[in-house]
Amino acid sequence: MLKRLLAILAILSFYGTTYGQDFSIDAQVKPRYEHRNGFGQLRPTDNNADRPADFVSQRTRIRMLFNDKSEKFRMGFSMQDVRTWGEVGNFANKDYGNFNIHEAWGELLFTDAFSVKVGRQEISYDDQRIFGAVDWAQQARSHDAAIFKYEKGFKLHAGFAISTFGESNYYIENDGNAYKAMQYLWFHKDFENFKLSGLFLNNGVEQNTTNAATPQPADFETVYSQTLGAHGEWRPGKFGLNASFYYQFGKTGAAKQDISAYNALLELLFNANEKLGFIVGGEMLSGTAYDETETYMTFNPFYGTNHKFNGHMDYFYVGGRMPRGGLTDLYVGATYKFDKDWNVYGRYHYFASAATIADNNGNELDSGLGSEIDLIINYKFNKYITIQGGWSGMFATDSMVYSTAQNNPGDPNKFNNWGWMGLVIKPTLFTTKKKEVAAN
Repeated sequence: MLKRLLAILAILSFYGTTYGQDFSIDAQVKPRYEHRNGFGQLRPTDNNADRPADFVSQRTRIRMLFNDKSEKFRMGFSMQDVRTWGEVGNFANKDYGNFNIHEAWGELLFTDAFSVKVGRQEISYDDQRIFGAVDWAQQARSHDAAIFKYEKGFKLHAGFAISTFGESNYYIENDGNAYKAMQYLWFHKDFENFKLSGLFLNNGVEQNTTNAATPQPADFETVYSQTLGAHGEWRPGKFGLNASFYYQFGKTGAAKQDISAYNALLELLFNANEKLGFIVGGEMLSGTAYDETETYMTFNPFYGTNHKFNGHMDYFYVGGRMPRGGLTDLYVGATYKFDKDWNVYGRYHYFASAATIADNNGNELDSGLGSEIDLIINYKFNKYITIQGGWSGMFATDSMVYSTAQNNPGDPNKFNNWGWMGLVIKPTLFTTKKKEVAAN
């Protein structure tokens, strides 16, 4: 098997260097140990059920990239296996479907400026608030989409996606996909010390309008919401500024309520020297008050890397944990680089509901939800391997129990914490060096 693989790589190397093509294969092995003791939700009030979870998850990924400028074509392909250690027994003769195709796309380069990229692909823009690859999650996120790109002087992308459960001669339901149809426009321009982006997203969610147990094709409708906003980054020197604002409108799903929601973020950065940096910021994601019945005011960040924002313990927006009352997140943090290989990161968050919330009896509650401390350390072992670890603690208030639409059952008085350690191993296994061939 190894001889066959080496022979194939040798052929690809000869073909690539002869005809001016670039080809590379890289791998990623990403095991991560976690100790969860109140991660994502409060620890149970029942002491018999209150026992932490310890596990190791692992992503194993192979990625291939191919580029032939002479034929105006690029292609990317990545496959991955995502599993928890012990999920498949050590003497098993079958697997549980952990393997999947993460990316499989082709890009047609019509000109130096204009191209179209079609297939399964990651979509990630700006600070990843609305669109992100979610690399923290072992499975990550990718979309089946077509993206038209213009990139000369500025960048303009137009993306289109449609989700269907399978081939059919008649309409079939979407069966839980995030959207039935989605279109977006993204604009980006770099200036001397400033970066500016704009985004418009039209997101269609399929709904069963009759709530019938066995719905017919005519019972389904795609309901659309729109998100419009901008993101900017200013870096004149030691100081920096990040700012963004997004507004959502349109309709919700089954209830078809009018949407009027917003997200605003402002961050001030300061680099004291080459080693030490500080950040002070705040983000508000609007919410719907407990007694509001006419307008839906809860902002949805959709397909962003939510783990990056609002605390690493993922109490908000990750895994469907949408706070009906929205969220106000005030934070301060620092990063320190010991040398080129070691760095540490720390951040403190204060959380509050952006709209008034109430308990199950309709009694209005204090808006404060709690605070969180996040600590991370990174060590670059060599050019292939990074060792990472972290610890987080959540100090919740009684209001945290009612912070989401589904409530957050548990005991806010218990100490909720989470610790983790992992490796990121990313070697380049094979690459060709482009050799241009003169035209006859």
